[in-house]
Amino acid sequence: MQALNQFQQTAERGQVAYLNCDSFKMSAVVDSSETGTLKAGDAVKIVATSKGIPHVAKVAVSDTAAFGVVVYNAVKNDGIAAGDRVEVAFTGSFIYMVASAAIDAGVAVDYAYATGKVATANSGLGIGVAVEAAAQDGDLIAVYVKTI
Repeated sequence: MQALNQFQQTAERGQVAYLNCDSFKMSAVVDSSETGTLKAGDAVKIVATSKGIPHVAKVAVSDTAAFGVVVYNAVKNDGIAAGDRVEVAFTGSFIYMVASAAIDAGVAVDYAYATGKVATANSGLGIGVAVEAAAQDGDLIAVYVKTI
């Protein structure tokens, strides 16, 4: 959460880290099959799209791969529903994500479906590599997104 009198912007879940340019993200629409809501930092998969803008939905337990991660949006960052437009960061981008436990920098991380957090890889849904270390649950760390 940003405050009026702060001198520097604090990192937010799903925000692009290191200003690595826009070449590793794209616009998408949340598919009508999505019954829940998304928020920045959630992993998504591409849903069958015939033509036009790609449709995405939150990854599920049964999924073996994610396409990317929902990017922070100052206007609508939570409660993103079917039909809403989102930006999705994919392989090559750096995104701030929430850790579920202590994580060392440089290790592969998995995405936890239930919590929307990342943890040291243990044969789950690999989402990337921790660029920064996390000391505990709830720490915000930069993750190099490496999907599919």
